[in-house]
Amino acid sequence: MALSEEERFRFDLTGFLVRPAILNSDQIAAIVEHIDRIQHDPQSLSPAERDVPGGPSNVLIDHPQVVDVLRELIGPDIRLENCTCLWREKGQRHGELHGGGPQQADPIFGYRVKNGRIHAGMVRVIFELTDIAMQDQSTHFLIGSHKAEFPIQEKHLSLEEGQRSPYLTSYECPAGSAVFFTENLCHAGPVWQRDTPRVAVLNAYSHLATHWHRLKTPPAVINGLPREKQAYFRQPWITDFHTNPVVHNTMERFIDGDDDPVSSEHITE
Repeated sequence: MALSEEERFRFDLTGFLVRPAILNSDQIAAIVEHIDRIQHDPQSLSPAERDVPGGPSNVLIDHPQVVDVLRELIGPDIRLENCTCLWREKGQRHGELHGGGPQQADPIFGYRVKNGRIHAGMVRVIFELTDIAMQDQSTHFLIGSHKAEFPIQEKHLSLEEGQRSPYLTSYECPAGSAVFFTENLCHAGPVWQRDTPRVAVLNAYSHLATHWHRLKTPPAVINGLPREKQAYFRQPWITDFHTNPVVHNTMERFIDGDDDPVSSEHITE
């Protein structure tokens, strides 16, 4: 099992998990510099690098310490739904509290434990590329809300100081850490408090059989990736029964074949 007993307990209890410092300093510096150019000078980059996960950020797609966690939480058949880079200056926020509660009945967001194994729907991974302290106001979570059977009451949905739920929490970690959370966990990005920007990459992973986000990653970026990383963007299906023998949509088949990972109907320009 990829998760330790402590990690498994924490993820089930709270809905999120931090794996600290999985990236080295060179990887962090290269990705931060790349995101700076994406945000502030995209024309200085080739089309294949004008968004994540192009360029140095492609190391995040299948980082071993990420994939082993995802295989335990989602299963062996994983897709990368979408990637977003974040450059948040002091005073900026990234969304109100959302998610949590009865929408876990939706199989895409569902969370359950059966026969000693966690089954999560979509799992978000935040790659924090700056040091994060509690007072900085990074992503906040309403702990346990990923399993809630009843709607979240309004008094638990405030991000205002002095009005926050006692169940609202966050985390601290060094730059280069990965934060995993089930998408049904109620979460938000409060106003960033530090003078230096918060830089991060947000990857949304799901089971190969499901598809929630309409893909926004430009085709040039995906086409510029190595074939084994393009495989994480392959079409959302498990089995093709029109063939004899039956074809399974495995990574190995994709890597060895000539499938296009995306089609125009899944892309928004």
